[in-house]
Amino acid sequence: MRRAEILAEVKALLAECGGVDPRHVDEQTAFVADLALDSLVLVRMTVLAEERFGLRIPDEVAWELHTVGAVVDHVEETLAGRIGAERE
Repeated sequence: MRRAEILAEVKALLAECGGVDPRHVDEQTAFVADLALDSLVLVRMTVLAEERFGLRIPDEVAWELHTVGAVVDHVEETLAGRIGAERE
């Protein structure tokens, strides 16, 4: 999955979970500071992201992902690591 596709999915999750207009979101957008999302929305988004991307985001990691770009990075790295492990 390409970075642009991951970003589009994260934007869709924000729209679905937080009612956020994806046109106003970029990788620097902060969930709390910029979008004023509360912890319940962030937990719901994390669960949906796990389902949509087919991966696990541990709680201790999820609470460190403060921006859209951080989520995209985490998903991209996790998927790349899984692909690399499958090839070995």
